[in-house]
Parts: sequence; structure tokens; C-alpha cells
Amino acid sequence: MRFALMTDMSAIKSYYVKDKTAYGYHDDNPYIYHHAFSSECYIAMMNLPFLFDFGCYLDWQEWQNNELPDDEFDLIFYDNGKGGLDDNHYDDYSVSKLREKYPNAIIMGWIKEVNVANEKRLENRIKFLNDCDGIVTSGISEQFKNIDMFKHLKNYVDKKWYFLSQPVNTNYLFDNFYSLEKENVIWAYLPNPIYRRGRTYQFTEYLGNKYNIEVRKKQILPGQDFAHLSQLDFIKLWSTCAYHFNIDPSDIHPGNQVMQTAAVGCINFGGLNESHTILYPETATCDEKILEEIFVEHLNDEIKRFETIEYAWETLNEIYSFKSVTDQINTLYEELK
Repeated sequence: MRFALMTDMSAIKSYYVKDKTAYGYHDDNPYIYHHAFSSECYIAMMNLPFLFDFGCYLDWQEWQNNELPDDEFDLIFYDNGKGGLDDNHYDDYSVSKLREKYPNAIIMGWIKEVNVANEKRLENRIKFLNDCDGIVTSGISEQFKNIDMFKHLKNYVDKKWYFLSQPVNTNYLFDNFYSLEKENVIWAYLPNPIYRRGRTYQFTEYLGNKYNIEVRKKQILPGQDFAHLSQLDFIKLWSTCAYHFNIDPSDIHPGNQVMQTAAVGCINFGGLNESHTILYPETATCDEKILEEIFVEHLNDEIKRFETIEYAWETLNEIYSFKSVTDQINTLYEELK
């Protein structure tokens, strides 16, 4: 299959994948963006181009002064979610314009971000999705499928929906960052958005003091950007810790960070992201009393720790591996072609 992932506008530059390595479209050099581990391993849906005989990512904004590449595609996942939803740019990033360039491709409307800023952009999102051949987004739980925004869209968009797992390069993460010898340390993880941070720092500080266990966290200097570390530098900090706390109360996010913890053999505690409930169902809560009880069980029982790590790893590969997501997309394509 020849596949393209597209956005209307993004900070990520256009790239294509050859021999399991991403190369920049405009210079043919190996390409690494800020949230990539390397030119061989990206995160979340940016991994999709790695799954196919030919795969690429196109940031349409880069090509506005030139023609999009003269490739043939069987399947395109297109997120028109930023400037392309504004009235004054809608035609520049329209599905009809994309069909003129790639008339043989199935074009799926990719919902990358759940919510939009205002009613006018919501109207244009509905228009955009109705122009596509189907709708795709990353999330597979029944709870995710029935969030309010999706219920609203289904009232106005007459297209079939497909809910996919986020692809995780389990082999790369395992080969480079997995270890049996973890430090008896808690890593306190915070997502970037403040509303998703919960009480992770306060609760892990409490546990550290009560049970005499070291707690580590990402250091941020005054005035320093929260995302100042590369993905590679960041995973090197936390992947050596036995325990990973992420008490994110959001239930509308896939939970990419916790997919990574499962790949490298850490145990996650807390949070309601989808991957938390799938990979670590026993610890997927924000109830601190329950979390403390389960944490103490793991702290004192090596067999319990092994069973949790094993379950998360096996489930990760079953649901989020490249093979699993490729099979899901092939099924989608066969239904629509």
C-alpha cells in the first residue's frame, strides 16, 4: 500500500520513509523532529508512514507555493484541523483540491484533536468530514468512542467511523530502552497541559516520604520551556525507574506516555487515559487511597511486579504494535476501496 498522512498545518516537516528511516522531503536527509526518538522511531500517529511499502507525511502548508508531490497514493489520512478550518483558508486546504491531485486515493478525515475553538470552526469541520470517504481517529475504548464531540459530529456527518490504536514501535523501544534491572525509584510524570497534571507531584512526594523511596521528576529552570528536553533525552531519564506515576484525569486522550512505559518495562500508577485503562487496568484510577494500597503491594512483591509488567507488554503488542495497527488499517482499506 502507498500511504500518506497529512495535516493542513504543523510544526513537523514533510517526510517519507525508506528502509525504516524517515527522510525530509526537501533535502533527503534523515529527519528527526522534537518528539521523535530518532529518524527510525516516532511517536503516536506520526508512526503511521513507517507501516507501509511506501509511507509519507505531508504538511500541506509547506507545499502551498508548489504542487504537492507527484506520488500515487492508495490511502490518505488527512487532518484539516488548524488554519484549514478558517473561512479564509478553507478552500486552500479542501478535500476537493486534494482529490484533484490524488484522484485514486481513499481520503479519510483524520480527527487529530477532539475539540475545536468555536462554532464556525465546528461548522467547517463538519463540512470537511462530509467531503471525506470516512472518518478515522486514534482511540478504541467504548468510552472514547462515545465522547460528547463524537456524538455531536455523528448527528451531522454521514460517514463511517473507524477507531484505530495508536501505533507504537514496540521493537525499537524494547531494544533501546528496556531493562530488567530497574532502580527502586518513582518517576513523577506531568503532561504539558496544566489541566491534565492532577496531583501527581503532591501524591508522589507523600509516597516518597512515607515509604522512604526516591522520587524523580523533570527539572525545569525558571523561564525554561516545559518541553525543553528531546523525546530521546527524556526517556533516558525515566525509563530506568521501576515506578511511573501519571495521575492524568483526562479520559479523552490515548495516553502515549504510558504506552511507552509498557514498552520499556516500567509500572504505571494512576490516570484515566485510554492506555492506562487497557495496559494497567488495576492502577487506572485517580483515587489516591487505592493507588497507595496497590503501590505498596508492588513495592513488597516481586512476583506482582513481574505480572504487571508482563501483562502490559503482552497487551501493548496485541493492540498497539505496528502489526496490529497495520492489520486494522488494511481492514479499513478493504472495506472502502
